[in-house]
Amino acid sequence: MTPKEKILELFTGLSARDRDLVLQKLNEIGTTQSKSSEESHPLYCPHCESNLIVKNGRRGKLQKYKCKTCCKVFTSRTGTPLHKIQKPDKFEAYKTIMLENYLPLKQMASKIGISIQTAFDWRHKILSSVNNDRVRFDGITEIDDIWFLYSQKGRKGLKYSRKRGGSKRAGDNDFQAKLLVTSDRNSNTNLSLVRIGRLKKSDIERKISGKFADDATLVSDKHRSISSFAKTEGLNHVSFKSSEHTAGGEYHVQGVNNLASKLKGTINHSLRGVSTKYLQSYANWVNLISKGIDNVEFNNNGVLDIHKNREGIYKKFIENFSKRTYRCPVKRTFKSQLDPDMISKLQYI
Repeated sequence: MTPKEKILELFTGLSARDRDLVLQKLNEIGTTQSKSSEESHPLYCPHCESNLIVKNGRRGKLQKYKCKTCCKVFTSRTGTPLHKIQKPDKFEAYKTIMLENYLPLKQMASKIGISIQTAFDWRHKILSSVNNDRVRFDGITEIDDIWFLYSQKGRKGLKYSRKRGGSKRAGDNDFQAKLLVTSDRNSNTNLSLVRIGRLKKSDIERKISGKFADDATLVSDKHRSISSFAKTEGLNHVSFKSSEHTAGGEYHVQGVNNLASKLKGTINHSLRGVSTKYLQSYANWVNLISKGIDNVEFNNNGVLDIHKNREGIYKKFIENFSKRTYRCPVKRTFKSQLDPDMISKLQYI
């Protein structure tokens, strides 16, 4: 019996009065922790990463700080999803609901009491904070790539739009967005949008190189790029013909296939397709719900830069990792957007 099951068993055995007392105490602990985390003293400046910071007055209930190196003023929320959020209680409620189920924007906006544009922005702020970089694989690790048709859904001003009812561009070609799925048997998972076109060894190296333990064994079909990557990394590699689906025994990719099936079903059916610009974010969403919030690491720094510069990130991706042409940029801009040369350092896709 797991600790969680033991706690639930003990809780159900309590009287109604004792249950109320336990819930009240837990609520007090959660409130105290949220206040302490909100007012926690930052260790470094979010702008220049200097640790020479001092207190500099207050902004409402928030303590302000000033960096002695770059002279910029910030709070503990600067650069995080909570930056400039006027109603953090609604934001936390939104996050809780979002991590339980896939709900459309209109339904989320109505449930929380916010506008549809705010619901859209909050969704992508949360999804941009998912950290895929610190994952490490050990033991038997499965890897495969899945394809999504290149989509410019929602982009205004396109001269030629794709008609509904499927596509003639089937197969492994330069119109397929490739998402690399890597997972070991301990639920350490990485979902990464790598390119539009045929998967290359450099794409795999860019996303998961150096993230394998010494005892890791890579299992995949006979993809040349994966085989070459495994040889370069010095990994034990077990491969099989894709038509056979397994190398026998415990060497298979059923875990990755199940995750890929769930991802395709969610994106192509539940969400009615998503733009390639947001494909990485929605892959993060599926990964969140499949693993559970307790098993996912969030990166609370730099999220605002990703959110404000998402169009620039998408432009860099199209120019560097596809043969497609970047068209019809969105008109919405932010005052604090980064220069094009700085966007490549964000490393989101």
